[in-house]
Amino acid sequence: MTQADHSSEPDAAPPSRMGIMLLAGGAFALLLTGLLLWWREGDRLFTDGLIASIVACF
Repeated sequence: MTQADHSSEPDAAPPSRMGIMLLAGGAFALLLTGLLLWWREGDRLFTDGLIASIVACF
């Protein structure tokens, strides 16, 4: 038996705009969250984060 060749159908659908918009929205939300934390906590956030990173390495 032979099977019909369906090569005229596309193999993969193009990426949906909704998925791309969701990824971009998530990245934008993370950026806004970081800016809000920096605005509220200021240099203390950077200093504490740097110290915690150095301590975590050891």
